[in-house]
Amino acid sequence: MHKAIKIIILLFAAMIISGFALWDVPRNKVVMFLEKDAIENTAHAYLKAEMNKDSRQIYALLAPSSDYKKTHTYDEYLKDITVNSSEPISSYKIMRIYRLRDNDNKQNYPGVDKFVQVEVELTFAHTDPNSIYNYSFTFLKEKGKWYKG
Repeated sequence: MHKAIKIIILLFAAMIISGFALWDVPRNKVVMFLEKDAIENTAHAYLKAEMNKDSRQIYALLAPSSDYKKTHTYDEYLKDITVNSSEPISSYKIMRIYRLRDNDNKQNYPGVDKFVQVEVELTFAHTDPNSIYNYSFTFLKEKGKWYKG
Protein backbone atom coordinates (compact mmCIF):
# COMPACT_ATOMS: atom_id res chain seq x y z
CA MET A 1 0.00 0.00 0.00
CA HIS A 2 2.83 2.41 0.76
CA LYS A 3 4.30 1.84 -2.67
CA ALA A 4 0.96 2.79 -4.31
CA ILE A 5 0.79 6.00 -2.28
CA LYS A 6 4.35 6.90 -3.29
CA ILE A 7 3.48 6.32 -6.96
CA ILE A 8 0.37 8.49 -6.64
CA ILE A 9 2.38 11.24 -4.95
CA LEU A 10 5.06 11.07 -7.67
CA LEU A 11 2.42 11.22 -10.41
CA PHE A 12 0.72 14.14 -8.69
CA ALA A 13 4.07 15.96 -8.36
CA ALA A 14 4.84 15.29 -12.03
CA MET A 15 1.45 16.73 -13.01
CA ILE A 16 2.08 19.86 -10.94
CA ILE A 17 5.56 20.35 -12.41
CA SER A 18 4.34 19.85 -15.98
CA GLY A 19 1.42 22.18 -15.24
CA PHE A 20 3.86 24.94 -14.31
CA ALA A 21 5.84 24.29 -17.50
CA LEU A 22 2.68 24.55 -19.62
CA TRP A 23 1.03 27.26 -17.53
CA ASP A 24 2.30 30.20 -19.62
CA VAL A 25 -0.14 29.69 -22.48
CA PRO A 26 -3.37 29.53 -20.46
CA ARG A 27 -2.08 32.15 -18.00
CA ASN A 28 -1.36 34.58 -20.86
CA LYS A 29 -4.84 34.01 -22.27
CA VAL A 30 -6.41 34.79 -18.91
CA VAL A 31 -4.21 37.88 -18.50
CA MET A 32 -5.10 39.03 -22.03
CA PHE A 33 -8.79 38.60 -21.22
CA LEU A 34 -8.35 40.68 -18.06
CA GLU A 35 -6.15 43.36 -19.67
CA LYS A 36 -7.71 43.67 -23.13
CA ASP A 37 -10.19 46.45 -22.30
CA ALA A 38 -7.53 48.62 -20.62
CA ILE A 39 -5.11 48.08 -23.52
CA GLU A 40 -7.80 48.84 -26.09
CA ASN A 41 -8.95 51.96 -24.21
CA THR A 42 -5.38 53.27 -24.10
CA ALA A 43 -4.87 52.53 -27.79
CA HIS A 44 -8.12 54.33 -28.67
CA ALA A 45 -7.16 57.32 -26.50
CA TYR A 46 -3.75 57.53 -28.14
CA LEU A 47 -5.07 57.18 -31.71
CA LYS A 48 -7.88 59.69 -31.12
CA ALA A 49 -5.32 62.12 -29.71
CA GLU A 50 -3.23 61.61 -32.87
CA MET A 51 -6.29 62.21 -35.05
CA ASN A 52 -7.17 65.38 -33.14
CA LYS A 53 -3.53 66.52 -32.98
CA ASP A 54 -3.97 66.75 -29.18
CA SER A 55 -0.28 67.04 -28.36
CA ARG A 56 -0.83 67.22 -24.60
CA GLN A 57 -2.76 63.93 -24.60
CA ILE A 58 -0.27 62.25 -26.95
CA TYR A 59 2.62 63.23 -24.70
CA ALA A 60 0.70 62.10 -21.59
CA LEU A 61 0.16 58.66 -23.14
CA LEU A 62 3.84 58.10 -23.93
CA ALA A 63 5.44 55.64 -21.51
CA PRO A 64 7.34 57.39 -18.71
CA SER A 65 10.19 54.91 -19.16
CA SER A 66 10.56 55.58 -22.89
CA ASP A 67 13.88 57.05 -23.93
CA TYR A 68 12.05 59.92 -25.63
CA LYS A 69 9.97 60.93 -22.63
CA LYS A 70 12.92 60.60 -20.25
CA THR A 71 14.98 62.99 -22.38
CA HIS A 72 12.35 65.44 -23.67
CA THR A 73 10.05 67.81 -21.83
CA TYR A 74 6.61 68.60 -23.19
CA ASP A 75 7.93 71.89 -24.60
CA GLU A 76 10.72 70.04 -26.42
CA TYR A 77 8.13 67.59 -27.73
CA LEU A 78 6.11 70.52 -29.12
CA LYS A 79 9.19 71.80 -30.94
CA ASP A 80 9.86 68.32 -32.35
CA ILE A 81 6.36 67.87 -33.74
CA THR A 82 6.46 71.34 -35.28
CA VAL A 83 9.64 70.45 -37.17
CA ASN A 84 8.75 66.81 -37.84
CA SER A 85 5.00 67.05 -38.31
CA SER A 86 3.45 63.86 -39.57
CA GLU A 87 0.51 63.33 -41.84
CA PRO A 88 -2.74 63.62 -39.84
CA ILE A 89 -4.70 60.42 -39.32
CA SER A 90 -8.21 60.57 -40.76
CA SER A 91 -9.38 57.17 -39.50
CA TYR A 92 -8.14 54.08 -37.74
CA LYS A 93 -9.29 50.62 -36.88
CA ILE A 94 -7.76 48.38 -34.23
CA MET A 95 -7.35 45.02 -35.90
CA ARG A 96 -5.98 42.92 -33.07
CA ILE A 97 -4.17 42.99 -29.78
CA TYR A 98 -1.59 40.26 -29.50
CA ARG A 99 1.68 39.06 -28.01
CA LEU A 100 1.02 40.11 -24.44
CA ARG A 101 4.11 39.22 -22.49
CA ASP A 102 5.87 39.87 -19.23
CA ASN A 103 8.97 42.02 -19.21
CA ASP A 104 11.87 39.58 -19.24
CA ASN A 105 14.41 42.38 -19.64
CA LYS A 106 14.13 44.22 -16.32
CA GLN A 107 17.75 45.34 -16.62
CA ASN A 108 17.00 47.59 -19.61
CA TYR A 109 13.34 48.30 -18.79
CA PRO A 110 13.12 48.29 -14.99
CA GLY A 111 9.79 50.13 -14.74
CA VAL A 112 7.94 48.03 -17.32
CA ASP A 113 5.66 45.20 -16.21
CA LYS A 114 4.27 44.00 -19.54
CA PHE A 115 4.47 44.58 -23.30
CA VAL A 116 1.77 44.06 -25.93
CA GLN A 117 1.37 44.67 -29.66
CA VAL A 118 -1.61 46.53 -31.11
CA GLU A 119 -2.15 46.14 -34.84
CA VAL A 120 -3.92 49.10 -36.40
CA GLU A 121 -5.09 50.04 -39.88
CA LEU A 122 -4.69 53.77 -40.56
CA THR A 123 -5.80 56.10 -43.29
CA PHE A 124 -4.22 59.53 -43.53
CA ALA A 125 -5.94 62.83 -44.27
CA HIS A 126 -4.13 63.67 -47.50
CA THR A 127 -4.12 60.23 -49.10
CA ASP A 128 -6.61 58.26 -51.11
CA PRO A 129 -9.33 56.94 -48.74
CA ASN A 130 -8.59 53.48 -50.12
CA SER A 131 -4.96 53.76 -49.02
CA ILE A 132 -4.88 51.81 -45.80
CA TYR A 133 -1.65 51.42 -43.88
CA ASN A 134 -1.03 48.68 -41.35
CA TYR A 135 1.05 49.41 -38.24
CA SER A 136 1.93 47.43 -35.16
CA PHE A 137 2.41 49.63 -32.12
CA THR A 138 3.98 48.51 -28.88
CA PHE A 139 2.15 49.43 -25.70
CA LEU A 140 3.53 48.77 -22.26
CA LYS A 141 2.29 48.63 -18.72
CA GLU A 142 4.04 50.59 -15.99
CA LYS A 143 2.83 50.78 -12.38
CA GLY A 144 -0.56 49.38 -13.34
CA LYS A 145 -1.22 51.70 -16.31
CA TRP A 146 -0.89 51.13 -20.06
CA TYR A 147 1.06 53.57 -22.26
CA LYS A 148 2.18 53.91 -25.86
CA GLY A 149 5.73 52.56 -26.07
